[in-house]
Amino acid sequence: MIVIAGAMTLVNFFNVFKASHFVEEELPNYIFLLGGFLVLLPFIIRRIKGKGTLYKATILLLTVCTSFGAIAQDYSKQIEAFEQSFSEKSVSPLKEYVSPTLKFDPVPAANTLAVLNNIVNNLPFKSLKIIDVEAGKAKIYYNFDVMGERESYIHFDGSGQIVRIELIENLVKQEMEQARKMRESIQQPNPGEMAAKYPSKKVVFESSDGLQVTGNLFEIDKSASVILLCHQAGYNKYEYADIAPKLNAMGYNCLAIDQRSGGTFAEKSNETFERAKEQQLLTDYIEAEKDIDTAIDFLYNKYGMKVIVWGSSYSSSLALHIASENKKVAATIAFSPGDYFGDSKVGLKEVLPKLDKPFFITSSKEESAMLQGLMKDVELSNKRIHFVPESDGFHGSRALWNGQKGADEYWNAIETFLSSIK
Repeated sequence: MIVIAGAMTLVNFFNVFKASHFVEEELPNYIFLLGGFLVLLPFIIRRIKGKGTLYKATILLLTVCTSFGAIAQDYSKQIEAFEQSFSEKSVSPLKEYVSPTLKFDPVPAANTLAVLNNIVNNLPFKSLKIIDVEAGKAKIYYNFDVMGERESYIHFDGSGQIVRIELIENLVKQEMEQARKMRESIQQPNPGEMAAKYPSKKVVFESSDGLQVTGNLFEIDKSASVILLCHQAGYNKYEYADIAPKLNAMGYNCLAIDQRSGGTFAEKSNETFERAKEQQLLTDYIEAEKDIDTAIDFLYNKYGMKVIVWGSSYSSSLALHIASENKKVAATIAFSPGDYFGDSKVGLKEVLPKLDKPFFITSSKEESAMLQGLMKDVELSNKRIHFVPESDGFHGSRALWNGQKGADEYWNAIETFLSSIK
């Protein structure tokens, strides 16, 4: 047994110097392990000296088997392949390490590779690393844009094949829950009589690079405060078709714009996006910042006052970034913000504590935990609000649509905030 313990000590000593295991601060402990083995070494030699061949063979076999057991707990190749799959946006590097039994309930095992491929292609990945290794599993640290930092286990069988990935299990469950909520939710705005009472007119103005931006202007009084309404990914100005009239009724002028990063929604086209495609301009999230900045200038020049900027999903993050720098912004309303821009912008964790203007930040209840992480260094007040709904809520400004479950509590919170900054 002493031989076995010595062999394991030596194997583990060399294993810790692999990049995935080595921790510089633990160097004294690693040296201690090696010293312990060297102290045992003379005793081990004396124990097997002069013994019979069978005895030596038994000891050697036990040592080799134990060493292989220790080596089998090095999962660095599998984790490197997982990281490579994220970087290359392809599941190919990971295939050889995937067990046939790996599945993400309730999705059948036959679809496992398709699920993996979808995850590595679409998650906004930054980095991952091993932070702990046990027999049969490794604890992984993940860092994603939007989702932030996470830790969970990857499990392996005796041959080192991956049999379970907790992160993806949880993501699949969350996606299915979101799909269920979407089936129960209002799918598009329902303007109704309010829209007839507060009609809009189409306006067009040029962005800083010459692209024409289209918007719907809901004007009630040239002296009234003004709100700029910015849509979420894949959407257009129609996201606010039943929100803007309600804001009119509360005493605000509103402009809902089409940003170049968007698309057809509710059978309505995004005119700015269509023009950008025709002109072969980029339509990434970050590119829409030009359109929002220009819309702020348009409203500031038209009404001669600072603008409240309201964003949904990616545009809410842009609104917060813009508010931190643009003196023409009076306040920000942000529905489901996150770090959507990779290395193109600093994280909101750095922006929010320095933001010296009123803000109202909210999201679905599920997203609120991530936002609390982004806002842990932010001092909140009646003009610096993080609103967490009692209901499940929804992603983006769709949470306010007519008939949407839980919409009333969002509206009550919005009215309170807007009243506090008049």
